[in-house]
Amino acid sequence: MDAVLGFVAQRYRVAPEPLLPVFEAAQAAASERGIDPLLIVAVIAIESGFNPFAQSNMGAQGLMQIIPRYHQDKVPKTSAGSAFLDPVSNVKMGAHILQESIRRQGGLMEGLQYYAGASDDIEQSYANKVIAEKLRLEQAARRRDAAST
Repeated sequence: MDAVLGFVAQRYRVAPEPLLPVFEAAQAAASERGIDPLLIVAVIAIESGFNPFAQSNMGAQGLMQIIPRYHQDKVPKTSAGSAFLDPVSNVKMGAHILQESIRRQGGLMEGLQYYAGASDDIEQSYANKVIAEKLRLEQAARRRDAAST
């Protein structure tokens, strides 16, 4: 994940230090939810470009662009009132929503489309963007591994 962190910091022009807790949260949430941490990182990249204060015109907030009115049940009990804008809480909630979406829709592509509220897009544009970003992240990790051998 170090190679991916460096790649993301450079690609999205974000200092590595504030990204570290986001990556740690992605790894922890991925482990807890049984999904690939790079998938979570790819969703963050597409949804917010790693801006923890991003807000859409639909009211989606934070790194994983969660709409508070639909996901109050996912707010951690220990969170303060701004859980949707707290990067670590947002990643945990977003991973939970992503896992549910994939399970409910019966597959990765369908789950990603559902996550984005774009289930009716037969071209699966959103899912394709996320998968393309995930592939870039995987390539960054492989390049680092190849360089270190």
